[in-house]
Amino acid sequence: MKQHGRTTFISACALLALDLIGCGTAGDAALEPIEESSLGTSQAALTVYEQAALDTANTSASCAPLGNFYWELGNAAGALYAIPRGSGVSATTVMPIASASKWLYAGAYVQAKGYANLTADEKKRLNFTSGYIDESTTLCGDAGTTVSDCYGPAYKDVSYRSLQNGRFFYNGGHMQKLALDDIGARKGTGVASVMDWINARLGTTLPESDSDVAPAGGFSASAAYYRVFLMKLINNQYELSSKLNVDSVPAWEGGTNVSYTPWTAAGQAYYGLGHWIEGETVSGVWTVTGHSSAGAFGFYPWVNAARTRYMLLARSRQLGADAEGEKSRACAQAIRKAYELGVPQP
Repeated sequence: MKQHGRTTFISACALLALDLIGCGTAGDAALEPIEESSLGTSQAALTVYEQAALDTANTSASCAPLGNFYWELGNAAGALYAIPRGSGVSATTVMPIASASKWLYAGAYVQAKGYANLTADEKKRLNFTSGYIDESTTLCGDAGTTVSDCYGPAYKDVSYRSLQNGRFFYNGGHMQKLALDDIGARKGTGVASVMDWINARLGTTLPESDSDVAPAGGFSASAAYYRVFLMKLINNQYELSSKLNVDSVPAWEGGTNVSYTPWTAAGQAYYGLGHWIEGETVSGVWTVTGHSSAGAFGFYPWVNAARTRYMLLARSRQLGADAEGEKSRACAQAIRKAYELGVPQP
């Protein structure tokens, strides 16, 4: 990656001049766990790398159809460059993150137990080979619902399928069963909530919502909230930090022992403990390029294989969703490539 020699962040007001967004409100600032002023300085003139990223975000084939979104690239110290495209989505916009919840829950679970203490069965529930499958995709959003309530027949109705034990089946039931056994009495909000348990283990301040009792897909967050988790992850502050490649299983269509996968991008992909392992094949050799946990509505968090960079694309398109996570992945990676090379991507 090119070394630009400085850290920059385009503020909301600076981007107003570029006809990208309006200035933020005091309400936005209240949601921000990290002061944006600490991420860098505003500037009028963009470097060739920043301009390439901005052009890609606005005009590339993978990004242009996505509507409004917020994209950010950073390192262990914080954000390097950010692009809020359109109005209404900023670093502090809270939205449902769907399956991006899985990485947070897995990180907290491994942090709580210690990787060395995980049983073979716990690992299988975290890499989706345990055989526990949801019968329903309904999230548990009623006030006062517990994790145990969510697990029962009124909601997710998780069942064990012996023929799927040992096979990759992408489904929240694996984690839901794990949460039932570990934090079954916890609720979405209030005293002894699921998010209270998550935040205490991750050192985050993620917001609560009634649907948090579905830890595989019910959390809400913003880029700013999720950024804290990614920064701590690449700063080696979690048990999971050095375990991103462990206990991984094939997770692409046609892969060995793959029963069901939503992975639609070309090539192979693997699934580790609560997250995807992305890669590419060069000269016939598949190599890890990064780790991610895309959500069905388009929220896409990522860290590179070397754990020196993180990236986020935050958006929420819940109506007519069709592989929105993959669309966000393709766009985010195109912007990143443009930023690294200084060349806009088509």
